[in-house]
Amino acid sequence: MSSFRKIFLGDREVVIEFERKRIKNINVRVRRDGTLYCSLPYYASVKEAESFIVSKKEYLLNALVSAVNDEKSKSLSRSFTDGETFVVFGKSYTLQVLRAPKNLCRAENGIITLEVTDPSNYRTKYMTYEKWRRSCLRSIVVNYCNEIFPLFARKGVQPPQKITLGEYRSFWGECFAKRGELKFSYRLFEKEPELIRYVVVHEFAHFLVPDHSARFWAVVAEIVPDYKELRKRLNAK
Repeated sequence: MSSFRKIFLGDREVVIEFERKRIKNINVRVRRDGTLYCSLPYYASVKEAESFIVSKKEYLLNALVSAVNDEKSKSLSRSFTDGETFVVFGKSYTLQVLRAPKNLCRAENGIITLEVTDPSNYRTKYMTYEKWRRSCLRSIVVNYCNEIFPLFARKGVQPPQKITLGEYRSFWGECFAKRGELKFSYRLFEKEPELIRYVVVHEFAHFLVPDHSARFWAVVAEIVPDYKELRKRLNAK
């Protein structure tokens, strides 16, 4: 059973996933999405684990900066030239850039076709790709929200008032139950559809249970019985 908390390391707020295991020592590592994962023995308290994490503050803050910079470098390393590979919903695609009277992007049969008015203009290619990427993810997220909502409406959940997508690094999804808002990270674009669906279910479950207690996971399991395996895949490097 795992739980999530937010703590401050210096002036930086960090999301930490705690998971109890049959181990002797408390361990913590930095994930590439800017969150922390902490495994702790069954006999140790979360407060003890938090104290351990704070004691490693300098090291963890440096590691967090490195993780974020690595992600930024990966993004900036994109040249948007023929033959470059991209991951779209868990599958690898090869980029093909074409000159065209109108900027547009599409993916089929393992090929991402990027049609732009000026193939030599990096910004034009980047913005065209990004507009398409964001549109694709928003479409699949909204579709899953429409699919999942009726299952929670039976439990008294009201339809979300707002669905927001952004370049969030510290979480895949977030629920603000009081104002009826769901947030999702554009980083989900590279994840398989079943993982995106799991994130949607996870956030809807927070409309009923605000924490990650046994009751929360029981709600998730009603819709996604294999959530443990999906959660591991979602957070795998």
